[in-house]
Amino acid sequence: MLYRAPGRINFIGEHTDYNDGYVLPFAIDKHIYLEIEKSDKFTFISKNSNQNISLNNLQKTRTWADYIIGVILEIEKKVGKIPPFSFQIHSNLPIGAGLSSSAALEIVSAFAINDILNLNLSIEELALIGWNAENKFVGLNCGIMDQYASALSKENHALFIDTYTKKYELIPLNLKNYNFYIINSGVKHELGNSEYNIRRKQCEDALKLLNKKSFREVNYEDLKKLNGIHYKRVKHVLDENRRVLNTIEALKNDKIELIGEFLFESHESLKELYEVSCEEIDYIIDNLKNKVTGARIVGGGFGGSVLVLSKDDELENIIYNLKDNYLRKYSIELEHFKVISSNGAEKVII
Repeated sequence: MLYRAPGRINFIGEHTDYNDGYVLPFAIDKHIYLEIEKSDKFTFISKNSNQNISLNNLQKTRTWADYIIGVILEIEKKVGKIPPFSFQIHSNLPIGAGLSSSAALEIVSAFAINDILNLNLSIEELALIGWNAENKFVGLNCGIMDQYASALSKENHALFIDTYTKKYELIPLNLKNYNFYIINSGVKHELGNSEYNIRRKQCEDALKLLNKKSFREVNYEDLKKLNGIHYKRVKHVLDENRRVLNTIEALKNDKIELIGEFLFESHESLKELYEVSCEEIDYIIDNLKNKVTGARIVGGGFGGSVLVLSKDDELENIIYNLKDNYLRKYSIELEHFKVISSNGAEKVII
């Protein structure tokens, strides 16, 4: 049996998902594929890296297999013991590019196990299983966005998620003669995961200072009670939530150029207030200003990718010059590709 789950781009709403905020991701046409069949032991095989891991008993391996193992353990909490399977994956989704390959792996695993064993778990339950696996087993305190986007997305739509209520709405993605592109910076700084968890702790500490239980109770007046790091983190969250709602309104009214402004504003906030950008990403963004409609860093930060909103061939006209300059400066070859919206996890009919 062959299954696939997509990576995602977060259109706008970065670092708001674990702060009870709004996000607007969409699934992209880059996937992790999973072949699954019953076996006498748990086997995890990656065609991309030629890794082969075999286990008689499920335990942490500190490899990519942990995303699948975590999912199995979460499913077992709901339905009891899962028999051994062979999991063989291959992917055209860039790893470490901020496109949520980890969530895609979790969701395709949960989807496949649910289907092959006829467990009748809902797609929302599968998304939460993936989320719990990443938080509780892998140990990254992420929000729900990535797993929801990989599981619930529909082609030609963005997925508006209220992470506080976990309600979601499909928003038509009518971009006219505009296109989305990804530029992969080719860097992923090692401090990414640790700094991500630090940002989450800083936001939790800010809530304690304000004597609030959720960011839903926080408003701009509360900023007067904060300073330093806590002021900056909270201001980013408030501003970014507002940008998500404004982007949805602009989408409904075909104001694509305005959306581009929101993307550049989002990047500036992520750079100056949330402090999750890096030199290489900022170099790319600086060289795109006044040349494309909009651009910002996507993903957890400290490297990864830039999302570009470009009218017609704006980006294509400048990308090769940017690649040459970037190669000279950082000795890294930039990768770029157009991204098209995609459905969430699904069985592949061969």
